[in-house]
Amino acid sequence: MAFIIRRFYSSVMEKTVMISKSTDVFENLALEHWFYRHSDFTNKSMLLLWVNSNCVVIGRHQNPWLEVNFDSAINVRIARRNSGGGTVFHDNENLNMTFFTNREIYNRKKNLELIVETLKSEWNVVTEINKREDIVIDNMYKISGTASKLGRPNAYHHCTLLVNCNRELMSNLLKKREKNIETNATVSVTSDVLNLTQINNKVCINRLMTAVGLQYLKTVGNKTTTDQGFNYVTPNEQTFPGFNEIKNEMKSWEWRYGRTPKFNITVKCNEQSVILSVKSGIIENVVTTCNIKLSNLVNEKFNMNIVEKIKRRLETIK
Repeated sequence: MAFIIRRFYSSVMEKTVMISKSTDVFENLALEHWFYRHSDFTNKSMLLLWVNSNCVVIGRHQNPWLEVNFDSAINVRIARRNSGGGTVFHDNENLNMTFFTNREIYNRKKNLELIVETLKSEWNVVTEINKREDIVIDNMYKISGTASKLGRPNAYHHCTLLVNCNRELMSNLLKKREKNIETNATVSVTSDVLNLTQINNKVCINRLMTAVGLQYLKTVGNKTTTDQGFNYVTPNEQTFPGFNEIKNEMKSWEWRYGRTPKFNITVKCNEQSVILSVKSGIIENVVTTCNIKLSNLVNEKFNMNIVEKIKRRLETIK
């Protein structure tokens, strides 16, 4: 017997703004995913605002060793999100926004237009939405990147706003360098960026949260809207049953590194080379042009320290 599930839509849309009290990237990504999994957005939509301490967040289908310049002297967390797209740097001067809706009314262009309108009305900062659906200034400098997760029945669009982030640290971590990696993973597109404070030094995170949130609540679509206001939330297991399981998965090596698409990396020195084949973050094969034994690396978890050790081995070959 076949069953038909019908979703019943009301003429009233409930809207709310949630602000996370956490600055932990794994907690905020887990909270975002919890809402996506467990909320019913049939007749409501929600804007989640969140800020992280220093971290790099890669897209679902990316390679962290290609995207991030690992440096033991820099204390920064690496996270992988559930949506696609490119790599971004977060710190406490970067605002993250997640717009949750039912898949049938998903409209990220509308969300971006809301942000553009807010920046113009509050601070007279003129921005545009480019073909990639980034928010840019002078059609050149990026202040916001965007990505989405489209499921059934829920969907979300999330984006960033660079308020006054540490651009030097961002550049050190994300500047493209030749790493001799061959992969089909999604590769980030390099962009020139600006902070909003470089355009208007009165822009600040707290006021931006308020301004974007109020603009979101007053924006009316095709339905009558009921305003549920602003709500602060602390991500935890007690409030959100199943939260810890999601957070632990987000923090795990298997999710952050083991989900990396298969790749080959070539290590070169003194006209010699070593090729490592890596699948699910694990070295599965080693090919070398010289007479050094590296078979012990097979089945090891890949990391950039292994590359440096191979280079030192190759330097000893005359």
